[in-house]
Amino acid sequence: MGERDRGARALVPAEIAWVGLIPCALLAVVAIVMLGPPLGHLLFAPDTTDPLWPPGWIEAQGRAEPVELGRYLVAAAAPLLLSAVVLVGAARGVWLPAPAARALVLGGQLLLLAFLVLAVLGQHDVLLVDRQQPHVFGVGALAVAALLVLAAVLALRHDGIRRQLGRLARETPRRRALGLALASAVAATWMLEGLMVDGLGEDQGVFAWTLNDAFAVLDGRTPLVDYRLLYAKLLPYPAALAMAGFGTTALVYTVTMTLLSVLTLLAVYAIFRRVTRSSLPALGLFVPFVALGDVDRTMALTAMWPMRYGGAYLMAWLAARRLDDVTRRVWPLYAVGAVVAVDDLEFGIAALGASVVALACVRPPRSPRAVLRLAAEVAGGVLAGLALVALLTLLHGGALPNPALLMEWPRIFTRLGWFSLPMPRASLHLALYATFAAALVAAAVRLARRDADALLTGMLVWSGVFGLLAGGYYAGRSDDVKLVSMFSAWGFALALLAVAAVRALAARGWRAPTLPELLVLFGLALGACSVIEVTPPQEQIERLADAPPPAYRPVAEQFVREVARRGQKVAILMPMGHRIAYELGLDNVSPYATPDALVTRGQLQHVIDAARRERAHEIILLARLTAPEHLAALARAGFRIRARSDLFLQLADR
Repeated sequence: MGERDRGARALVPAEIAWVGLIPCALLAVVAIVMLGPPLGHLLFAPDTTDPLWPPGWIEAQGRAEPVELGRYLVAAAAPLLLSAVVLVGAARGVWLPAPAARALVLGGQLLLLAFLVLAVLGQHDVLLVDRQQPHVFGVGALAVAALLVLAAVLALRHDGIRRQLGRLARETPRRRALGLALASAVAATWMLEGLMVDGLGEDQGVFAWTLNDAFAVLDGRTPLVDYRLLYAKLLPYPAALAMAGFGTTALVYTVTMTLLSVLTLLAVYAIFRRVTRSSLPALGLFVPFVALGDVDRTMALTAMWPMRYGGAYLMAWLAARRLDDVTRRVWPLYAVGAVVAVDDLEFGIAALGASVVALACVRPPRSPRAVLRLAAEVAGGVLAGLALVALLTLLHGGALPNPALLMEWPRIFTRLGWFSLPMPRASLHLALYATFAAALVAAAVRLARRDADALLTGMLVWSGVFGLLAGGYYAGRSDDVKLVSMFSAWGFALALLAVAAVRALAARGWRAPTLPELLVLFGLALGACSVIEVTPPQEQIERLADAPPPAYRPVAEQFVREVARRGQKVAILMPMGHRIAYELGLDNVSPYATPDALVTRGQLQHVIDAARRERAHEIILLARLTAPEHLAALARAGFRIRARSDLFLQLADR
């Protein structure tokens, strides 16, 4: 008896995905439990050669978590299994009786729903609570988001409303220009919160570190050669150039960073406009994407915007252009990717890898010669990008970059576990993971169906791969700031999934949406609810106008002025040390920004070696960020306290 006679039918690719979800999820859980620990100990074994130091110092806390990192790697790879099941199953055919197929599809969808409910309940401290979670989305926001989805679905079922929206969405040169203007206004409004003036956060926090990096370049230091940065390795160059031309102030620095962030956001808007082929829908995706990415004011952190997301979304835009026009040369994309990866290793490698995978999946090489050509394009582009970085350091510092410096801080965060926190058992990170996995599987379904829109398919691949790889940033240190910092990648994937969901609804004549479609629209609606959190521009202007005068830097400059003379080489280990040196005409040879960046013996030794090499006989420290063990080690190296105040110390080489 034939398959059809027994009531069986061939499953379509989307059904194969839902049927395969439960067994693939079970296999993934087993792999995470069994393979995660040995993989973690193989790749992230605690490094005992130069551990966190001094013991007990508040700035050198943490412990390595190789098992958690290994399990995250397995979890990040797990969606590839389900994607492969979809592609292989669609090619060979999967037959099931219709009732069984419906039951298994529903089971897979309910499993996804339960996973997301667990994420929300965990974030609200209801289930599997192991530490206090930030209530990012309250019950009110969840209810409003549900109402927005209901209103949108009901509106789109109305013929008159759809026709009106269709007329508005029809692209014209005027509407395209208007859309770009509105997107620019939205981006600029949100990024105003990143502007700072002297006196705001001048001696503490991430902002002080990143501003000091730009001053280090002005002061003659060369990142990746004789200066060791925690954050972006290359962005300090354009920031320093802008400050050299327009003034060495915090405002000039943050205006430069803000402009780069606005351009980054406009690159995302350009992607949405390409995907939707219309400015109005692109704006409809862009506004909730921006709002979701700025939960808890993460866009005000220069270490995130533009330092991490800037290069990543530039790569996404270049990949979208290539997917949309196969005649474009591809090696420049990989050259830019190499530069972006050097600038920020975690997000840069994620963006480069996402671009390679997206282009290869949508237009895979069909012959061994094509595989070799692709490999040559990737390798040639990456080598060209690395050559540009080498040329930059040669021109600025007279030396080639030291690749080992790229791995200094990743080692400290992973193999030493600096300020590590265990990942909570249940929180919104589960929803982010499910979204990135869904983007990959949705792309696999589209590839199996041979859908014509290669751009949407490719960008779904890009968003899924990027989100899963960049998610290692959160896995490495699972604190609340890292979680909300991943929301922009989450919003990007949600926006692309929403395009696919709306197109599927339209293809069915706007009949009742499926559970997965409702979940995607609900996630995007949460972003729309976050719009109300934007601070009005007038309040941002008042914040800048009412800023207090600098309090720390004048005192620090006075002390340094009393113990060092203009033109002298010194090692200043205090917040804004390179700025102080630049403005006082000193040459600060310290390879680190502040003393709280010295969390191993080896790092302190780098400071001593730099002082010896550059013949700097003075080390100036901020007392409250200097451990007694630091002073003891410097004393053994021959440095003695020569001058001190309530806040600062000067050590001289005997």
